[in-house]
Amino acid sequence: MGGDSKGLQSPPPPSALIPPPPPFYPAMGPPPPMMPPGVPVAMTTGGMRTPTRPMRPEDYIHRVPFNTVVCIVPQGQLWVVERFGKYSRTLSPGLWFLVPFVDRIGYVHSSKESAFSIPNQSAITKVNVIVEIDGVMFMKIVDAVKASYNIDNAIYNLIQMAQTTMRSEIGKLTLDTLFEERTALNANIVQAIKKDAQEWGVECKRYEIKDILVSDLVRQSMDLQAEAERRKRKLVLESEGQMLAVRNHAEGQRVATELMAEAERVRIQRVAQANADAIVATSEATARALQAVSASIHSSSNAKEAMALRVAEQYVAAFGMLAKEANSVILPANLAEPSAMIAQALGLYTSLSGKVPSPGVAGSQGTAAGSSGANTSDSSSS
Repeated sequence: MGGDSKGLQSPPPPSALIPPPPPFYPAMGPPPPMMPPGVPVAMTTGGMRTPTRPMRPEDYIHRVPFNTVVCIVPQGQLWVVERFGKYSRTLSPGLWFLVPFVDRIGYVHSSKESAFSIPNQSAITKVNVIVEIDGVMFMKIVDAVKASYNIDNAIYNLIQMAQTTMRSEIGKLTLDTLFEERTALNANIVQAIKKDAQEWGVECKRYEIKDILVSDLVRQSMDLQAEAERRKRKLVLESEGQMLAVRNHAEGQRVATELMAEAERVRIQRVAQANADAIVATSEATARALQAVSASIHSSSNAKEAMALRVAEQYVAAFGMLAKEANSVILPANLAEPSAMIAQALGLYTSLSGKVPSPGVAGSQGTAAGSSGANTSDSSSS
């Protein structure tokens, strides 16, 4: 028996059968991991990333403390107290006394604004491009009663609603506008979930998109598109510059042509005016010279001989100039006798002066011609 008793082991004490108590946490319990810290992130093909551990609802529920009769509510927390299973009151921060076995702390909420990570998810844009988007949403519980009894786990459900709303909003945008309209997308998501959040006692402050990831193929296509767009802008700018240069050059030539034409017109007008003035001045000088010659002829008795001498001199001078300028010259027969040339010039003057009548003689001759013409007409009529 003794040997058998040595082989038997004594049963463990009763305390060893009781599981150890959970670690002590403050009244609020451990902070809820929105994207639990330490969770590895796996990289999939194409640069996409997905969490290896799914989001759990219990991560967003605060641990409820026991009723210790004397309860101290920390700052920034709201405790919902139930009496006999029915809502009784909401405890604000401070010292409170509860009835044991009658009052029970049903829910614990944080009244501080908190940031909750939205896990990355796949969404399809308007042009059927798959993107991975994650974000962060800032929320605050303003009504502990609604957050406790209007819905089960309000924060978790709002996160789910934010994910579905984000998918629907992304489906309305193209890939290019998705990067440009990030602010509008954030505002649309907040506006879509704000109504339900108010019914659940939660105030949704804002939503921010953190990362937008696409596959490597889509990224390469975007790079090629961006390069083509830059090349297009370069060619357009170069063509616009060339067009502007040609236009400016043509405009300069047009202005220069107009100015040159205007200058030529003014020059021609000035030359014509100068020629006209010269002709008028020459005519006036010639008229005065002829008047002076005529007056001299009538006033002097030897004026005719002087005029004859002057005509002879000009005749000889003109003949000499004709011999210098012309290649072919018609010479008179008596070229060896200059006196004959002078006599010819004087004869020409005498004949011309004899044919030019004086004013009185011209008038009488005109009268006679008129009478003879009348007689001739009468005889012809008879």
